[in-house]
Amino acid sequence: MIFLYRFDLKDKGIDFVLNEKIAADMLPYYEEMLRPLVASLAKNLSFYRAFSKHPTILTGKILDNNELEIMLSEGL
Repeated sequence: MIFLYRFDLKDKGIDFVLNEKIAADMLPYYEEMLRPLVASLAKNLSFYRAFSKHPTILTGKILDNNELEIMLSEGL
């Protein structure tokens, strides 16, 4: 399994955590493209923060069988 990213709940917001190796190799062009998507998803997730039972509200991983897994926190 390879960790790609996660969204963590913080006091008054949501943090986006990207795999460090992916972030190190990311070209500025792709970072610019990713920012609006991350902001939009964080905004949508903030509507459901009260229902999340864990501080990590969403994760993205590549499984051992090469499938992409996007998981919401328990309670969502």
